[in-house]
Amino acid sequence: MLTILGAKVSIETVGFFVLFIASEYIGTNPRLKSNSVVQAVVSAVNSMKLFRKEDDRIRRIKDSFKG
Repeated sequence: MLTILGAKVSIETVGFFVLFIASEYIGTNPRLKSNSVVQAVVSAVNSMKLFRKEDDRIRRIKDSFKG
């Protein structure tokens, strides 16, 4: 656990946040988007999405509110 501005967050949360910010920056920068090394890193990050269950939980919660 890390304490950032008085809030305790896990190291995994910080890591995913950094990866998210990096992916957004890469997506807006055409020069980086065409770099093969960056594409390899982005594909590795996208493959890790399969192991995350939070997106499924959020989708189920949204669907329950829709009725």
